Amino acid sequence: MRRSMIAGIAKGLAAAGALLGAMLAGPAQAERDAARGYFFGNSLVYHLSEEAHRTSVPFWVGQLADSAGKDFATDGQWGFLRNFAADLPPKPNWAFPGVEDAWPRHDADFAAQDFDAVVVTPANFIQFQKPDAPYHGDPDDSSPLSAVLAVLDHVAAAEAGARLFLYEGWADMGPVTGGFPPEEPGYGRYIDLNATAYPAWYDDLEAAIARARPGLRVARIPTAQVLARLLDEGGLLAGIDPADLFADASPHGTPSLYFLAGMVTYAALFDAAPPADFEVPKDIAAPIRETYAEIAALVAEMRPEPAQGEAAREAEPLPLREIVALPPSGLRPDKAPALGMGLAGLDDWATQHPFLDLMKSARPWVGHTEDRWGGVSTDYLRAGGHLDANGWPLSIPDGATRLETVFLTDMPAEAEHLRGDYVMLYDGQAEFELTGRATRVRYEPGRVTFSYEPGPGLVGIAIDALPGDDPIRNIRVVKQEMMPLHEAGAIFNPDWIARIEDMRVLRFMDWMRTNASPIARWEDRPRLDDATWTAWGVPLEVMLALANHVGADPWFTLPHMADDDYVRRFADAVRDGLDPRLKAHVEYSNEVWNWIFPQADWAKARGEDLWGASGDGWMQYYGLRAAQVADIWAEVFGEAAEDRLVRVVAVQTGWPGLEESVLTAPLAMLRLGRMPKDSFDAYAVTGYFGYEMGGGDMAPVLRDWLDRSEAAAREAAEAQGLSRVALREYVRKHRFDAAIAPMTQALREGSLRELVEEILPYHAAVAEEAGLRLIMYEGGTHLTARGAQVDDVRLTDFLAHYNYTPEMAALYEVLLQGWVSAGGTLFTAFVDVGAPSRWGSWGALRHLDDANPRWDMLMAFNATAPVDWSDRGAGVFARNAQAPEAPSASEPLPVPASDR
Repeated sequence: MRRSMIAGIAKGLAAAGALLGAMLAGPAQAERDAARGYFFGNSLVYHLSEEAHRTSVPFWVGQLADSAGKDFATDGQWGFLRNFAADLPPKPNWAFPGVEDAWPRHDADFAAQDFDAVVVTPANFIQFQKPDAPYHGDPDDSSPLSAVLAVLDHVAAAEAGARLFLYEGWADMGPVTGGFPPEEPGYGRYIDLNATAYPAWYDDLEAAIARARPGLRVARIPTAQVLARLLDEGGLLAGIDPADLFADASPHGTPSLYFLAGMVTYAALFDAAPPADFEVPKDIAAPIRETYAEIAALVAEMRPEPAQGEAAREAEPLPLREIVALPPSGLRPDKAPALGMGLAGLDDWATQHPFLDLMKSARPWVGHTEDRWGGVSTDYLRAGGHLDANGWPLSIPDGATRLETVFLTDMPAEAEHLRGDYVMLYDGQAEFELTGRATRVRYEPGRVTFSYEPGPGLVGIAIDALPGDDPIRNIRVVKQEMMPLHEAGAIFNPDWIARIEDMRVLRFMDWMRTNASPIARWEDRPRLDDATWTAWGVPLEVMLALANHVGADPWFTLPHMADDDYVRRFADAVRDGLDPRLKAHVEYSNEVWNWIFPQADWAKARGEDLWGASGDGWMQYYGLRAAQVADIWAEVFGEAAEDRLVRVVAVQTGWPGLEESVLTAPLAMLRLGRMPKDSFDAYAVTGYFGYEMGGGDMAPVLRDWLDRSEAAAREAAEAQGLSRVALREYVRKHRFDAAIAPMTQALREGSLRELVEEILPYHAAVAEEAGLRLIMYEGGTHLTARGAQVDDVRLTDFLAHYNYTPEMAALYEVLLQGWVSAGGTLFTAFVDVGAPSRWGSWGALRHLDDANPRWDMLMAFNATAPVDWSDRGAGVFARNAQAPEAPSASEPLPVPASDR
């Protein structure tokens, strides 16, 4: 951690917090003579040590209150945030020796206790991700934010006048210092953490609470910040022995630490400086006793604004939409392009349609039973020998009525390019029929023609019987007008090529089925003659053909289980098959840090195999294996590696500091003989914004906006004299209009601002220090519903609508400009084409006939953004005018059925 940089971040966050506090704060309160507090706490509040009553914050608050002649009574419960939320109403299970019990009859109701202060304590080891990010492994999508809101909502309803506090505690020490007692420079970094990134997490939490509950006032008990001020260079306790304060690396503390925390908590609860005449006990560390008066003055200076209970205030009018300046449509680069693009995953419901042959994006074969469509899985068919090595049907298992594959599933009606006549060609024999949206079907031996128009539903090929000696295979489904191209050997849909041909880089993560990939050996790789490419991924030969055809650098993400032989053969094929003017970007797997994906668990297990259990072993293993993969590629390319390779390492953007476990990785270094960072050329991050708006904590706010927006649309319709059908249609068309501006404001002032002003500059500094080029592997909108909100049709419809508005394009402009200003080079958007759904609006285009402001903004960036970070000219990325022919399926070795 670099103190000056992190201090700058903290200063900006503190300024934002001060502004928010000024907006919400009420009039100053007089010093209080009494306090009745309830603590939702953990060992940061009360540590059950051998001196339990003295390693207790409430104990020291009580001692200070007695000295000042004030009354203090308290009660509380031990646990973690999500337990507090799940176990409501409050259930006291703590007693604080030496302090009056505020809830002597625990069978009585919480609301009857007249608490005037409630303190909520988050754990100190959850700050590696945002407050609104779900807890790891939580099936309910709950987060620290949603848990805090649940507790605060309950308390506010039960004790309307109670003041609400967040207790900051102090940061977890172990991940920073590596153990206890701490040594330099780790201890210095730990002090920095308490001054900057750790309280910044609380800034984020408070801001999110303010957005979700505008009428709720919450104050902070800033223990970590006070400790950092005391312990930092020049601080009142700069020379104190860490063992005088901390007992371990969790870190639990000594009575001296809890005494300091008690001083800070006293100042917050009583809105007063700790009493000047307090006689500090002799078991408190001497440096604290000797500087008590100065510490008390600092605590008073840093105490929070008085917290007040407040009824929800009257809703302010929604802001109005403003005119957005947009770039013209259709901009194309006349220099080297600037933009990378992730290619959407291949599925039967995907709207990308990159291939002329629709069978290559069809769903793998499944079987139906009498009572269940798809009741016989592809895996069952494969394991039972009912599919051949390429995935074509051989037989129908007992209990199944038919086999079926489907494509063109639920295509948007606006995708007019799909409307028309189609040809299905096949070898072999079968009793089958075309199902679903196929109309005007005509069957001939080896050939079927049909018509199709996009809409809800699918087209299926349903097989009722198969001959044992000549089963149907080699099915191709091509639009009639594209047949000449297909017969000439072309692979790619020209409508799709026209959309992506100007890109600088194409990232193949989803095409390669990287997440949860089962591939480990070269024999496992996808093959050209696979029945469909949705099962195992798109073959390497096809990805190389695309890159060469459009003149774009390919970005490959190799499977996490791939052995060295696979890596070497893959690199050999790219070296020999890729246009030498193009650079192959190579990355080991995808988001190995992300516990959503199995590769994170796999890396954790491999790390434990090598080094035993450790807090960051999965990331150190990622650093090790990613470096090994990069080294193999460099060896294969030899002297040409510098000109033809970009070796990528990716990090978790929202966890500042975790990247050190990848780049420097001391355990990996012992095996490599050097730091992993020396094996890479580029440091890759994400650039997402909007995640905070889709969870349950913000759902009440969004629903309020939508209620008011719909009411405004109805009022406007009635003002125009509309009624009945005309009124309903007007409201349907304009029901979201008034909710656009508040959403824009929330995004601009929330996660987007944090991203461009804090997170990206932080990672730019890390990349520079590591000697790596800063690139983005995925970026753009993350405005999507989460948890139970995915079932709220109106809310998900609004989010999908908003994602393609001019306002979203304007937010992309802020993101792209912020990226360049931070020192970013290649920006890779996620993804090219995909229909919006309740799960997200990831496609920059919704379908191939789409036009929208967000796409136009990306294309303007591609055409005009600076590319002076590279000396490669426009000619390198020029499209090959000749359409690529399909690679020969006979060249790769056939894959035995046992390999799959």
